Amino acid sequence: MVATVLRLRYRILGNMLLRSPWQLVGFVLGAMGASGGLFVVALGLALIGASGLDAVRGVVTIGGALLVVGWSVAPLIAGGVDTTIEAEQLAPFPMTTRQVMLALTLVGLCGIPGIATTLGAASALAAWARWPVAVLVAVVCLPLGVLTCVLASRTVASFSGRGRGRIGNAIALIAFAALVLAGPILTGLLGLLGEASAIADRIGLVVAGTSWTPVGAVWAVPGDLAAGAYAEGLVKLLIALATLAALWLLWRRNVVAASVAPRRRSAGGRAGRLGWIGLAPTGAAAASWARSLSYWLGDPRYSRNLVIVAVLPVLFAFALGWHVQTPLFAFAVVVPALLLGLVPYTDVSYDGSAFATVLATSIRGRDDRAGRLLGALSASAPLVVVVAVATVALSGRWDLLPAVLGCALGALLAGLGICAVTSAYIVTPVPASGDNVFKRVPGQSAWVGFALMGFTALAAVLTAPAIALAAVAVFVGGALWSWLALVVGLVVGGALAMGGVVLGGRIFDRTGPLLLARVRATAGY
Repeated sequence: MVATVLRLRYRILGNMLLRSPWQLVGFVLGAMGASGGLFVVALGLALIGASGLDAVRGVVTIGGALLVVGWSVAPLIAGGVDTTIEAEQLAPFPMTTRQVMLALTLVGLCGIPGIATTLGAASALAAWARWPVAVLVAVVCLPLGVLTCVLASRTVASFSGRGRGRIGNAIALIAFAALVLAGPILTGLLGLLGEASAIADRIGLVVAGTSWTPVGAVWAVPGDLAAGAYAEGLVKLLIALATLAALWLLWRRNVVAASVAPRRRSAGGRAGRLGWIGLAPTGAAAASWARSLSYWLGDPRYSRNLVIVAVLPVLFAFALGWHVQTPLFAFAVVVPALLLGLVPYTDVSYDGSAFATVLATSIRGRDDRAGRLLGALSASAPLVVVVAVATVALSGRWDLLPAVLGCALGALLAGLGICAVTSAYIVTPVPASGDNVFKRVPGQSAWVGFALMGFTALAAVLTAPAIALAAVAVFVGGALWSWLALVVGLVVGGALAMGGVVLGGRIFDRTGPLLLARVRATAGY
């Protein structure tokens, strides 16, 4: 039965690749990237073996621990678990819980990440080649380390995927922000290490501490035995086995729950609460605005994108070496504003089965497009303004505030205008309401990514007039140019937004039934 599930997984993958040439291209590029990374890792591990036992122990222990952490965090921020086959889908079949878990473990091991991790761990044998005892122990410990990666990923995914409400979504968003800010965080930690003592000594303490943790113990056992620390190696092996047992039991608990009571996919909230719809004026456009604003403020699939506006300026400051008192940093909000405007490029996809209700109201395309655009603008524009004021204040160039607002809001409006048209055409597979907000959904094609890059370039070109006037304000000076940038940005962006509503509305009137058919096909309704 387990082998049948594995064959089914490969059959699904083959059908997906044959159906979409772009998906095949993306798969090939992913495989090539994994192969290149694997070659670099294998070469580095082979060379590090000549640096001595301490160097090998440090690299393997820290590298292995980071590998486990990466596999654990991936389900929260990148949909790193293969969700083509899940426990809920296997529940109707005559399989025991143990068989379901074995099948899902093999599916995780036989994907590109699993294969790359297995081969990368196996290449660590070259690093231990000078110590026969370490090689013999590594033959056992390295597979246990890979298994820990897969089980940790499946366990985290089983918790995040069963819908823990606002708390679970908040954890996912915090993990996403922490990952994006990993560079500044690590730099700050290394700076503290350097101030406290020599970095080399501190790294040794970090390696020793990590080797006693559940994520690093299994990787440290070969090095301990090679160094003659047999008692410590045995204790760490017991820690590794206990970690595997704990992960298996936690995952088993969620698999049983998923098999008995599969999670409900709903937008959440209590019945009878109208929210923004109860506050909106009457009319089709107003109702669409209220529904869209409810999505943006209450649905993590939308609200996670608001984090980008606050996080990217921090990364920009980090890239500038924290020298923020420059005109360049004042405009740090423009790029995230542009990206935020392109979030609803496939807006209808997030409606899911609710889109049938939208069509049943016989709403005009223009009203639907206007309501969605106003909802997105109501949620994102205030945040863009606040961040723009903050970046300008930190830069000390208050004279550039009108120019910054013109570029940022112009880029936001241009992106929303583009999306008012594209979302009347494009439907892609997206996580369902109630799913892990970072879930990778089977069926997503590479051409969608290329299209999004094209939309980004188009929005940047359409914002160019305001950016040009802002550049003049920076290099020539004068409040006139800064205010002209604000006026041009708002006028051009507003015109593009209204044009997108009109054109997208006409398209929507023609493609509404086709969009519903695509939504049903991609969502599996």
